[in-house]
Amino acid sequence: MENITFDTLPHAVQTILEQVQVLTQKIDNLPATAQEPDENRYVNIDEIRQTIFPLWKKQTIYNKVCLGELPHSRIGSRLLFHLKECREWRDQQLQQGKIKSQTQIDKEAEHLYNQHEKGGRR
Repeated sequence: MENITFDTLPHAVQTILEQVQVLTQKIDNLPATAQEPDENRYVNIDEIRQTIFPLWKKQTIYNKVCLGELPHSRIGSRLLFHLKECREWRDQQLQQGKIKSQTQIDKEAEHLYNQHEKGGRR
């Protein structure tokens, strides 16, 4: 890389912007499957929270595991979750109304807020 001086700064910035544009185009053209997680892998509790249960606290997941509700595996003391199994379990629970979706939670919150506003709680 060459030394950048005050005089060559505009050219250097232009070169960087062109390279960023090329990289952005390459990223946008990646196949969708390359950006999706591998469903046939096991993940730890932090990753299962991020990918499948973003609204749940760790303790909720531990409780579901302890009750035998949430599919999981143990290797020694490590608690692991199969992404595909957990996603299917979540979808089944949503269909049966056993857990709430983000949309349902948002609607309930809005309803409670509107009731509070109308009632003028003292």
